[in-house]
Amino acid sequence: MNTLSYRAQTQEAAKLFKNNWVLLGEHLTKVATDKLYEQWGHRTFEEYCRDEIKIKKSTAIKLTNAYFFITKVDPEIPKEINIDSVLALKQAREDDECSPELYADLRDIAVRRKNTAATIKRHLKNSLSENNTPQKQFFEESLKLVIRLKKRIGPVDIIPECYKGNLKEIQVFFEGQLETIERQEA
Repeated sequence: MNTLSYRAQTQEAAKLFKNNWVLLGEHLTKVATDKLYEQWGHRTFEEYCRDEIKIKKSTAIKLTNAYFFITKVDPEIPKEINIDSVLALKQAREDDECSPELYADLRDIAVRRKNTAATIKRHLKNSLSENNTPQKQFFEESLKLVIRLKKRIGPVDIIPECYKGNLKEIQVFFEGQLETIERQEA
């Protein structure tokens, strides 16, 4: 393949971006995967996107992630769907609490009803919170925060070990509360 020709095609896809994000996502995925940007005199993919395609790194990542999702993870999603809706579905699919049935409902909301990403996210949040009592939700969210904090400060030497131990105790407390709630629900 002539990389200069592919370069021109990718530039054209960037111009058509608003109308066809899938095409640009496909081209950018290939440029990144095959490191074609190096052949075109760019040190990094980010530099190529910024200088030649005139898009931010975050936009390029958004495009390549959405393209990967609709081609590899869920190819049943039509390519005409809005990129933000695709990314909302991707986020839902990656959420451990989102069941296959709920994901199918969300895909229906996005594809058949053509609802926005905000609607998809709201439906996901509402569906997940229906399964939680306020108290259970509090303990789950608090437990996640404590675990994140433990991971964050774990390797930091200036934090006294007694504080790290306190976090472990808090984690055990929240886990115990959740176990109690789950036993009561069973």
